[in-house]
Amino acid sequence: MSFRQRLGGEGRAFLASLCDGVMLWKLAPIIPAIAVLPEFAQHVVEIRLGMFASHDAFAAFGSAPARLSLGSLKVAGFVLAILLAARFWANRAESARWWSLAGIGWKQVLLGFFVQVLFSIPGLFDFRLPPSGQLALSVVLFLASLPGLVLMIGGLLGDRTSGLKDAYRKGWGRALRMALITGPVFAVLQQLHQWNHGFALGKPAAAVWGLMIWDALLVGLIATLVGTGSHHGYRGGR
Repeated sequence: MSFRQRLGGEGRAFLASLCDGVMLWKLAPIIPAIAVLPEFAQHVVEIRLGMFASHDAFAAFGSAPARLSLGSLKVAGFVLAILLAARFWANRAESARWWSLAGIGWKQVLLGFFVQVLFSIPGLFDFRLPPSGQLALSVVLFLASLPGLVLMIGGLLGDRTSGLKDAYRKGWGRALRMALITGPVFAVLQQLHQWNHGFALGKPAAAVWGLMIWDALLVGLIATLVGTGSHHGYRGGR
């Protein structure tokens, strides 16, 4: 296969991932809802606190207990929606119900998770490095943990044959493909998500409610696109 053909195939995979991530809202709307509802619940609290009245109010209420109490729930819902989105397509390929966990390779999931934790430990210590050295260390640790992430996602998608050795020998291509499919989408939509909060400051109440409804839906879209992209990136052309 020539480079041009390979590049064209990756481009088609990217577009297919975008289309499928959007289509997931119709096929299994409960999955994006798991991310949308906690996000919107936090926005309700933020609006009632008057957080969007001004820049000063946004800063003052950012650490309000009522807001922070929903933070963990919001993050958990977002991560769960991503995992369920990826799992949805694996189940669909096996003609199983979308919520089925029967095909998961738990050994691979747990081992991959252990690798992620292992390479996060050095970051907890202060090595008194200059900023450039700290950045280099972070990059090295992140890259070293990537095969573990690939192994974990593979287990989630039902790959029960791969091991840690396979992940470090052959997982780099899958890691790159998943990054190329999910990275640009996440970067652009996350930036839009952050911009939306700034744009809402000082706006009339009706406009703020509308922007926050849109923002919660945007978070659900990020979750379905990243989850779908993780599946499609791992599976490649299959």
